[in-house]
Amino acid sequence: MYDELIVDIALTPVKNPTAKIVMLSMARYVNACGECFPSQQKLAEDTFLTDRTVRSAIRWLVEHGYLEVQARPNSSNLYVFTSMKETDMDHEEKFSSEVVSNITRLDIAKRSIANTTITSAEKSAHPHDTPFFLAFWQAYPRRVAKGAARTAFAKAAKFANPNDIVQGAIAFAAYCEERGTEKQYIPHASTWLNAERWEDDLESEKTEFKQENKHGWLSEL
Repeated sequence: MYDELIVDIALTPVKNPTAKIVMLSMARYVNACGECFPSQQKLAEDTFLTDRTVRSAIRWLVEHGYLEVQARPNSSNLYVFTSMKETDMDHEEKFSSEVVSNITRLDIAKRSIANTTITSAEKSAHPHDTPFFLAFWQAYPRRVAKGAARTAFAKAAKFANPNDIVQGAIAFAAYCEERGTEKQYIPHASTWLNAERWEDDLESEKTEFKQENKHGWLSEL
């Protein structure tokens, strides 16, 4: 369930990249009912974003219909993925009470929330564009040289869990955003994959970056 949910969220057209990163992070805590309750501090740690940025992203997701928030006294908020709730079809015909897969519910919600249609590019998708590769491609912060990235991803997926690679790309995207890394300084996806950088210790990199900034600021005094 988790792997399918991660992949499908990654493929969902969300116009706010930061909100999408937060939603993907929240997905790892979701239960079969589409509920999760990670603290905002935990989400900030997972995504390498600030607490304030996480709050702003959650507010955006709620305003655009992706999440519902239920406050809980003396505890973290309960978040509900609206795509995994029982939904009315045309406000009249209800879904069957039979168990529906999470991936199907999310597909239905994508159509109602994003109101998207299949584009000519999607119709002519490469036959080797697997769901995990597409999720990686959507998550990676610099999408150039897709063919080389596809080949590198297929090679990496032979010895590594593709979901770990996708999660690494999500974390790397958040890391780049926090540092304000310009596009031209972000490695091509194939380079990142060939170097197995989904295993990077970004937390240590983040700490070193903060220390460098602090020392740089002090040296100017």
